[in-house]
Amino acid sequence: MSQHPLFRLHGLLRGRLRQLIVATFVTFIASCANNSTITRSYVDPLLSKLDLQGVLVIGVAQNRENRIVFENMFVRALAGHGVNAVAAHTLISKDEANAEEVVAIATKNNLDTVLVTRYVGAVSEEIYHPGTIYYGITPMYGANYYGGFGGYYGHAYEVAYQQPVWTTNTTHEVIADLYVTETKEHMWQAVSDTIQAGSTDKLRHDVIASLVGDLKAQGLLD
Repeated sequence: MSQHPLFRLHGLLRGRLRQLIVATFVTFIASCANNSTITRSYVDPLLSKLDLQGVLVIGVAQNRENRIVFENMFVRALAGHGVNAVAAHTLISKDEANAEEVVAIATKNNLDTVLVTRYVGAVSEEIYHPGTIYYGITPMYGANYYGGFGGYYGHAYEVAYQQPVWTTNTTHEVIADLYVTETKEHMWQAVSDTIQAGSTDKLRHDVIASLVGDLKAQGLLD
């Protein structure tokens, strides 16, 4: 008994709808994911016990606009944890200030720590993704409905074929250091490797989220 065309069409549409839902869900999850990993982290066990009152956030960058955006984003992230954070560009007019000037400005504004973030560079890697065939199954009716695997397998149809592709993963490395203003002692350092998977703002968000997460893991944030 041959299958009615409507049943075959229904099965095809159902398979494509399921594929579309899965693809949409995967895309949504990928857009929300953090693509940053802390590869190295250090905290001074003695200095981490200090009762800190504020932090001066410095983003070292060649482009002043990028520095301003990054510092502002980092300040907002720290403020979300109850930290009195101040972006350096609001207090330091010139792009390059020496250590003495930074300490003087932080001290004047009652900021007992200085957080310096430096962009190290990027590394690109070519990755091969093999092709994939997606199959669907048409409903079976009639005498052969319980006819065993052989008859069932014969009703499989190809829904889609994904071509093999090469993609490029670009990983950006950032180093963050936290210093005590009064003594210039090194309190914390973390190295963040972030795969760029979207806009520059998404990249900045992922980097900052990973660094803030490590500060929290090391007991420096609530």
